[in-house]
Amino acid sequence: MTRRLSSIVALAVWLALAAWLVPAALTAPPQSKPAKSAPRAEITAALPVIPGARFNLADFGAVGDGQTLNTAAFEKAIAAVEKAGGGHLIVPAGVYKTLPFKLVSRLDLHLEAGAIIKAPDTFEEYGIPDPAKTLSAPPSAAPGRGRGGIPRVAPLISCAPGTTDLAITGPGTIDGSGAMFWIWASKASLRYLPPHAMVPRPVLVSLPGVTRLQVDGVTLTNSPSFHLAPSGRDITLENLHVVAPSDAPNTDALDPGGERIVIRKCELDIGDDNVALKNGGHDILIEDLTCLHGHGISIGSGTREGFSHVIVRRCTFDGTDNGLRIKSYRGGGGEVHDIRYSDITMRYVRRPFDINMLYNGNAGLPSDVGPRQAEPGQTEHIPDFHDIHITNLTVIASPIAGRILGLPELPANNITFTNVRFETARGFLVQDAKDVVFENARIAAAVGAPLVLDNGSVKFNGTAQSGTSGGPAGVFYPGN
Repeated sequence: MTRRLSSIVALAVWLALAAWLVPAALTAPPQSKPAKSAPRAEITAALPVIPGARFNLADFGAVGDGQTLNTAAFEKAIAAVEKAGGGHLIVPAGVYKTLPFKLVSRLDLHLEAGAIIKAPDTFEEYGIPDPAKTLSAPPSAAPGRGRGGIPRVAPLISCAPGTTDLAITGPGTIDGSGAMFWIWASKASLRYLPPHAMVPRPVLVSLPGVTRLQVDGVTLTNSPSFHLAPSGRDITLENLHVVAPSDAPNTDALDPGGERIVIRKCELDIGDDNVALKNGGHDILIEDLTCLHGHGISIGSGTREGFSHVIVRRCTFDGTDNGLRIKSYRGGGGEVHDIRYSDITMRYVRRPFDINMLYNGNAGLPSDVGPRQAEPGQTEHIPDFHDIHITNLTVIASPIAGRILGLPELPANNITFTNVRFETARGFLVQDAKDVVFENARIAAAVGAPLVLDNGSVKFNGTAQSGTSGGPAGVFYPGN
């Protein structure tokens, strides 16, 4: 009797908690599948603790004339900060050309207004051959080198794994001088007849394995590849401007990985992912972002280590290729769950919402959708996407509303859209997915059915639909 009473009490507590978490007006009907993961506490990240001592780069021989190489000045100044036990290294107004250098623990690299840290403008300044002279190079290369034997360049700014209490702050700019690398990028090189040299492109700012990192206020621009790639614990990225041409290859703005990551109040206008969350991330908050050119806010494609407890809210997308995207593939997949998007506005976004468990975007093909059926024996590292929730989403003037591409052997499931409006050319595809719920939803598609199903199970404004209907799924496949 006592055991039965305990079970009844536990059930009552669970039902009360569910009623508190979901407003009654938006609660799914009783027959809907209950969520597998409930919201947790607000996500916060601890800030770095840095001593108050101040050091000026000019006192270490730096010359901000845009011509002098200041690598030695940066190295001496950083060594002085480290010897003193930490502090703030002030970069005054001027253009400080430099080769790559490394930051240390308990350091704030502070760029004052008008300060620019700039990568070299020529391959010769890096001390590597001009790739224009290596067109006859063989296609293979030694480790750490591109085709043609071009050595790999270190990130302009980096740190050793295990660095703690690190900051990059101020209204200044870090410029990667990336244009000379872009034409030699691997994707760009596909446009040329072989043989063609491919130059390994450096990241602008790479900060692996950091504990308590803050990057605040700076402008990052023209990276040869990714602009800012931090990983670790307690990472705060805020008030950033990241800018590169829309056709600059692989110029991701922010590529963070780890736990307790907060990204807020950034404007991102680049040539690849605006934000690309890296494998294994959890407890991540992204809020108040403006995404212009770019490939949107992406989770994946590598998801073997999983993702969980990711919140994206109050973000605006204007002219991006993708909006909200979760992608993976057989062999590189894992569990992705407890992902929550809210208060999102999009216009002129090519693909506003995209779940793709068949991702094949690096194959150089017209479509980023790989084979739907698994190959024999392909049973390991399968994507498992569930408990993904979207609230208050408005999309106008887009080619499609969105798509969900699951796997026949493991459908995407428990995906909810609440208070959503789509005014698009085509509707929304649900393929190999179940327990997809649209509540208080409107899809105004100019062409074709608003909802296209291909082995899908959907409840749309209270009406259940399943099977295959609405037209061909293939019209939703093109594009990367």
